[in-house]
Amino acid sequence: MKSFSKSFKITLTLISVFTIAIMSIMDLNATHMTNSLWPAHARFHWFIQYFSALTVNVIGLFMLWGKYKEKGSNLSVLFIGLNPLLFWAMFFPALLMPGTGTWPDGVAPPPGFPEIFKTLHPNFIMAAIITILAPFMTFRELRNQ
Repeated sequence: MKSFSKSFKITLTLISVFTIAIMSIMDLNATHMTNSLWPAHARFHWFIQYFSALTVNVIGLFMLWGKYKEKGSNLSVLFIGLNPLLFWAMFFPALLMPGTGTWPDGVAPPPGFPEIFKTLHPNFIMAAIITILAPFMTFRELRNQ
């Protein structure tokens, strides 16, 4: 059974735990899931997306820390390393959909909040960092095996 490099294991663990935590903190509240401005069907689709991202991150954590026959294989590295893209990279094509916005509905930005962040919510910074970092760590891990 192969092992993962320490930097890959730590980085992807932090990304997975962060993803689970930030989705739960930022989205399971009145700005998203219980927002009265959202129709029931929109909330239904968001819950599908939430539970899908939650599940893939839990599986990724198991694949990093659990015991299984193919641990350390190229396929396991690809799954673990690229699974953050299933959530974070999707922020960018979502902007192409007409009528979408990055700021939570019904929430006003605080006074003096920088204009750029009114257009692109700060979560896009995290999405960009993770969307670049995860493939970088993945292909570095594959190259060093």
